[in-house]
This record gives sequence, structure tokens and C-alpha cells, in this order.
Amino acid sequence: MSKNALFLNEGSFTSVDREGEHSVKVLAVGELEDWRGQGNSFPSGGLAFIAFHQVTQENLEHFDPEMVCSPVLARSFDCIELAVLLHNLSYTGMYTAYGNDLPKPDLIEREVRQLCPRLDFRMAQRDN
Repeated sequence: MSKNALFLNEGSFTSVDREGEHSVKVLAVGELEDWRGQGNSFPSGGLAFIAFHQVTQENLEHFDPEMVCSPVLARSFDCIELAVLLHNLSYTGMYTAYGNDLPKPDLIEREVRQLCPRLDFRMAQRDN
């Protein structure tokens, strides 16, 4: 685990960046084990990782991320559910959902844009 990443685990940080600051550019939402199991790495800094149930107004204000990212489909949520939650919490940054070999990502983008017109939503696809 990177020493520059923050992980919110049941309300407490399990790792803090070297300077002890909470400078977060990316807020990753999902299950940590799945993130690691899919071969995702952690950037050198500016990342916080939280579970879906921890996406609250308080945490968005605390982290003030430039971008939120998540998988298209996780065990406990999908990107449409997260997009609606972020939209309802008046999140104004970018939200990127990523997936592998998505057959029609434009359908997901269209649905999210229809449900959440003020959300800056994008799909990122990795080909296997």
C-alpha cells in the first residue's frame, strides 16, 4: 500500500500521506479487495479510497476531490447508483466509471446523463 494514499475504514484513516495532509485529487469508491484483485495500482499520492456506504456529504466536503472514480459494477453498487448519489449530494467534480470490455458504454453514459444532468460523468474502458 502506498504511503501517500488514504483509506477510510469505518470512519478512521488507516494510512496518511507523508506530509500528514488530506490533499485528495481522486476519491476512489469501491471494495479495496476487488480493486487490488483486478491489478489496479495506487498512485503515488492524492488518492482516498472509501466504500460506497461512506459516500456522504461530510466525506465529500472533507476530501473535496477533483474526481471520483469507481468500477462500473461492484459487489455493493453500480455506477448509476453512485452517479445518482453524487448528483443528489451536489457533487460538482468529475466522476469516471471504469470497466473491462464493455459492450455499449454509451448506453450507460446516456442513462447517467439523463438521470444526473449536472454531473460531469465519463466512462473509461480497459480492453483485455
